[in-house]
Amino acid sequence: MNPAAKRAAILIAELMIFFMVTAFTTYFISHAAALTYAQGETPPAPFPVIAYDGDRDRPAPKHYTVVPWSEWEGFAAKRPGASLLLPERSGRIQLPDGSEASFTAAQDSESRQSVELKWTGGNGEQHVRYVAQARSAEPRYYRTVTANTFMLGAVVGFVAGLLVGRVLRRRWLAQTGFYAPPAPK
Repeated sequence: MNPAAKRAAILIAELMIFFMVTAFTTYFISHAAALTYAQGETPPAPFPVIAYDGDRDRPAPKHYTVVPWSEWEGFAAKRPGASLLLPERSGRIQLPDGSEASFTAAQDSESRQSVELKWTGGNGEQHVRYVAQARSAEPRYYRTVTANTFMLGAVVGFVAGLLVGRVLRRRWLAQTGFYAPPAPK
C-alpha cells in the first residue's frame, strides 16, 4: 500500500473513532447523570410534562402540549380543560414550536397514568418518566442530552481519534529521522 493510501486509511479510521466515541460518550454521560426520584417528590422546574386539552373521545395531535413543570400551573390556569392524563396509549407528535414529542402512557388506575415522554427540541433531548394525575405529576426518571453533553462527548471522541491516529501513523508510516549508513568493513 502506498503512503497516500495509508494516510487516507488512517484519516478514515480517525474519523470513525471520533464519531463512534462521541456518540457513545454523549449517551453514557447522559445515562450516568440521569436523575431518579423517590415517590412523592415534586418535579424540578425544567422537567417536561405532556398535557392534553381537547375532546378525549377523538384525540388529535394539535391538542397536545409539552411544557416544563415550572410553566404547567400557569398553563393549567389559562386552560381549565387541560389534563396530564392522556387519551391515547402512545403517540408521536410534531409541536408548533418545531420540537417533537413521543410518549407512551399506561393506565395505573382510573385517575393515574404512568407516562414515558421523549421530547426533542432546540435545547436538546429530554427523556422523562412520571406518574400523572389530572393536575399533578410525580417524577420517576429524568435524563437529558444537551449541547454541553455533546461537547464533552466530542472532546473525548477527539482525544480517542487523535490517539488512534498516532498509533496507526507510527505503525504504518515510515519514521523520519537520521540516516545512519552501516559501518564500513
